[in-house]
Amino acid sequence: MRAVVIVEPEIPENTGFIARLAENFEFELRIVNPEFNLEEAKRTASRAQGKLREAKIYESAEEAVENLEYVLGTKPGRGISLGEFEPRENTSVMIGRESSGLENSELELCDAVTHIETGEYESINQSHAVSIIMHNVFIGAKDEGVKSNQKDFLDRFIQTPILKDIILRSNPSQDELNRLIGQIKENNDLEQL
Repeated sequence: MRAVVIVEPEIPENTGFIARLAENFEFELRIVNPEFNLEEAKRTASRAQGKLREAKIYESAEEAVENLEYVLGTKPGRGISLGEFEPRENTSVMIGRESSGLENSELELCDAVTHIETGEYESINQSHAVSIIMHNVFIGAKDEGVKSNQKDFLDRFIQTPILKDIILRSNPSQDELNRLIGQIKENNDLEQL
């Protein structure tokens, strides 16, 4: 399952457009503390009224991403470029407020952070950024990526946080990660001999 998580949206029209995109690109819609009544977003949701009605509302970004397997955060100028990111079937997207984006504490909830390549002016309208990222995930996702139980394994066996971050940031396929886990287990068994 993949979702788009909008953190504290401020402009109803953008949320309506994002509901349409969630319908177009087969994402669940999750919203954290909207600053308006979702009824206000109906006009721009067009035929995605059902997606807007089914949107799950959360009090915190942490709650919104709790059961998602792989979360890609966005921030202008931060992380890897979207063109270098390899999406998977279970890649979810978290996007921040129109005025200030995601806070550092919210970016820390993400498995990877990306930015959209632009000219000198890096800021893109929230719904436009979401359309670019969701389209990239929709057309680029070839197979399943990292699962929650594999993250748990990495937590137990990789003691260096930066190494785990690098592995997750690369968003390996299931096969790639299973081979890596096999190597870690094999090396761990050899060390115990």
